[in-house]
Amino acid sequence: MKDQRRPKDEYRTLNVIHEEDHDDSSSTDVDLEALDLNEKDYMHGSTSRNGKEKESGFFAVLKEYWWLVDTFLLVVIIVLVLGNSWGRRGRDHFFEGAGDLTGFAPEFSQKITTFSPDPAFVPENTSEFFSEETRKKWLSLVPKGLGYLEIKNPGDYDNLPTRLDAFPDQFVVTSSMTHQLHCLYAIAEAYSALTSDVSRVPQETPWHLNHCFDYLRQGIMCCGDVALEGEQTSFPEGFDGSDGWDAKHVCKNYDEVYDYLEKNRANDAEWI
Repeated sequence: MKDQRRPKDEYRTLNVIHEEDHDDSSSTDVDLEALDLNEKDYMHGSTSRNGKEKESGFFAVLKEYWWLVDTFLLVVIIVLVLGNSWGRRGRDHFFEGAGDLTGFAPEFSQKITTFSPDPAFVPENTSEFFSEETRKKWLSLVPKGLGYLEIKNPGDYDNLPTRLDAFPDQFVVTSSMTHQLHCLYAIAEAYSALTSDVSRVPQETPWHLNHCFDYLRQGIMCCGDVALEGEQTSFPEGFDGSDGWDAKHVCKNYDEVYDYLEKNRANDAEWI
């Protein structure tokens, strides 16, 4: 009897042991799977952190040395600006009203000027026009050389006009302002001679005045002075309109212009 029960007990014992072994194996499998997942999560997190560290490191270095980039760009801008400035000066003056296209003349400051009458330039008694006093008054307007300018390095400038034949050993040109004053003087001279002493009319008057009328017309239109003018204050009784003496004009500083012309004069001749 004893011997017959033992196999059954052993079977039960083995069965219990087998079930326990099976449970332990399942638990181990689960633990391994969890471990595997944890390792994957760790590796993924580590890779992400390394990427962020690398990325933040790159920007940190870039931020630290960004001043080099700024300095390089600033140097490039300065070189470009200076390169344009060191080129031919004429390009700097293209848009200066009533200025010099070539760049030989400097830019002049401006001032507000109110015109006022001065009949001493063309006296009512026209015979007085030929007096030394009147001549000196006209000569006071222009520097020595009457605006004839010597350009010592013509290759440095753009759009220069043809040089004057009267100066074969120099590159000499004249200036428009003094040319216009010369023409105005010639008109005043012809008018004064015709009304006081026709023997004083210069021989070249007919063709010269025709040139001056057209030259002054175009000079006036070129400058385009648009100053506003009001009612006259100096006309004879019975005449109305504007004499222009109350207007304020935006003008070049004439002292600066005068000094520039005198400094660059081709000779010391005094005439107008």
